[in-house]
Amino acid sequence: MSQSTPVLAAHGLTKHFRAGGRRVSGSSPARAIHAVDGVDLELHRGQVLAVVGESGSGKSTVARLLAQLVPLTGGQVLLDGADARVRGRRAFRAYVRRVQMIFQDPFASLNPVHPVRYTLTRALRLHRKQSTGGKLRGPELEAALTELLERVHLTPATRYVDKFPHELSGGQRQRIAIARALAAEPEVLLADEPVSMLDVSIRLGILNLLADLRDRLGIAVLYITHDIASARYFADRTTVLYAGQVMENGDSESVTQEPLHPYTRLLVASAPDPDDLAGTGAAAVREQGTGGEPPSLVDPPPGCRFAPRCPYATDLCRSETPELIEVTPGRSAACWGYSEREGRPLVSTGSTSGGSAVRPGGNGEAAA
Repeated sequence: MSQSTPVLAAHGLTKHFRAGGRRVSGSSPARAIHAVDGVDLELHRGQVLAVVGESGSGKSTVARLLAQLVPLTGGQVLLDGADARVRGRRAFRAYVRRVQMIFQDPFASLNPVHPVRYTLTRALRLHRKQSTGGKLRGPELEAALTELLERVHLTPATRYVDKFPHELSGGQRQRIAIARALAAEPEVLLADEPVSMLDVSIRLGILNLLADLRDRLGIAVLYITHDIASARYFADRTTVLYAGQVMENGDSESVTQEPLHPYTRLLVASAPDPDDLAGTGAAAVREQGTGGEPPSLVDPPPGCRFAPRCPYATDLCRSETPELIEVTPGRSAACWGYSEREGRPLVSTGSTSGGSAVRPGGNGEAAA
């Protein structure tokens, strides 16, 4: 496949969960929770795509849809440009050999009654074959176990292979979970907040491990996180989700340093800045006002889903949903402020330290 072809892509990814309660015969149709609505993503070999947003924005649902752990309501998942929707057990096993998921809580994702040897051996026997064509056994199995543990920097392997999950630290358990995913020799890793359950002191080590796997093995990584600061450090590109829809995407450095969408600016402002101990930059953003709460996903409001909290929202924002608008090459934002529509909002400049109001879709001159 061409290097420009994404190894895994999603077009119009949509997931609606049925809301609680029974449908009464003859009544209106059962209501649905709009967890994800029309999300487009592309994962390229040797690159990390971060998906950021607050809790409830649909990040983990996106990861599970790409892993095909839950069925799609709409949209399409493509693997090397071909339709990848699986039907049947055999097709699913072939898919997960190429697309593996790392869950948020390593203790919950590892069986507590089995040692590391069992966990990794089962994964190896499911996804790899011996040189003779049968299941891995004997010296080849031991060599594969040692290789997996060394690949996630758990050395010497004999120190960890016979331990149970409760005998390991949080960081060591997460490394075992990563090793289990690597047993399939995948092309894509879907990491659902892989460091949020770990001590701050060891988070960097896990991110560095994933970065090393990306560089050495050419694996595409989807990094789900609510910490936009870590996305700048770890990811090549960042997509911002809010209430199940994409608000902004672009290269991570630009998204975090010069955010375009008002919601992205608030995410950046919520991250502590060691160079701004007085908090003047974050305070300048918050003073612009973002009253209200996230919208109901059972009955989403018309127009932009961030409009009820946006300080720049106009009637256009509250009535019509904006498409992703390319603002600069490789940078897009779902905000009417970057369009040529009449009644578009006056949004602030991208600087996180405040700025004058401008019409980015127009001539860029400061508004009165």
